[in-house]
Amino acid sequence: MEAILKVKSSEFTDELVGKIKHILTNMKDAELTISISEYKDMGNLRDESKKEYFNRLDKGIKNFENGNVITFDGDSFESFSKHLLNEE
Repeated sequence: MEAILKVKSSEFTDELVGKIKHILTNMKDAELTISISEYKDMGNLRDESKKEYFNRLDKGIKNFENGNVITFDGDSFESFSKHLLNEE
């Protein structure tokens, strides 16, 4: 199963996190990918040229190949989220 959830920051609630946790606990070897971006009312397109897009894509690929990535489990994500919201 694969799903893409697009959620506005105002809709990202503890209830939604709980539902996601519930889905993941019922799956074997599940993986969750979270991407955070600024919302622009332009659909899925960014305000960038084709060259800028491919440069950004190449940079992301190089970062991934060099191991320059951040991974964490659900508890660490929750702790980091609270840190960002200054709730710790």
